[in-house]
Amino acid sequence: MGNILEIKNVSMRFGGLQALHDVSMTVEEGSIAGLIGPNGAGKTTLFNIISGFLTPTSGEVIFEGKPVHGLPPYRLTEIGINRTFQNIRLLQEMTVLQNVQLGYHCRTRTGLFDALGRTSLFKQEEETTRRQALELLDFVGIAQYKDELAKNLSYGLQRKLEIARAIATGAKLLLLDEPSAGMNPAEKDGLAALVRAINDQLGRTVLLIEHDMRLVMYLSQKITVLNQGEKIAEGDPAQIQSHPRVIEAYLGRSYKGGERSA
Repeated sequence: MGNILEIKNVSMRFGGLQALHDVSMTVEEGSIAGLIGPNGAGKTTLFNIISGFLTPTSGEVIFEGKPVHGLPPYRLTEIGINRTFQNIRLLQEMTVLQNVQLGYHCRTRTGLFDALGRTSLFKQEEETTRRQALELLDFVGIAQYKDELAKNLSYGLQRKLEIARAIATGAKLLLLDEPSAGMNPAEKDGLAALVRAINDQLGRTVLLIEHDMRLVMYLSQKITVLNQGEKIAEGDPAQIQSHPRVIEAYLGRSYKGGERSA
């Protein structure tokens, strides 16, 4: 398979701050890729550029062979890019099922007047999205909470719900921003299994920012490392674990085989 995403010489400046400098990377279609680096390395800035929340100062973002930098988030959702956030963004006063149905609505044909008039097409699409949402909730393992308000779920379950909603948009490229943040070890194991299933069973390409090195090394086929806004390394997990600049800048000099000492 070819590359679904290409970042070409992307730079981002905020006034006098150079957040990214000439960053290039690729994500192969059908893969799981990791993006790592210390706090302040520019990872979230790059995610915000890919997902349309920022327009780069210079450089290009190519998705499925076409430039997409500068497009707003809703347009990127329409063409197949969606994301989760470090800080969970759910509609807390809506049910679990309703949150996932909202993800599907970007693919429906009905509009405001159909909803107000409760047209037959509106009712048909509502039933379809309800069925699809239930299937997706079952896939991520939280179908039993379908009628709970999102705010009543535990932190780990809210993470799964946010991932389910992103999948529901039809995303071909799923951007996961620190998906294991705040999770205990058992929840992280469940998350790893879920990301694998999203990739293997649903065929979605995944790019994740992650601070848990054991998790990112286990999941990713290729890892890109940023430090102070620049790419310092790229390769498979074995190459990244042994890369001297990565060890010094991020993993710590005593990192070996997935462990890091203080």
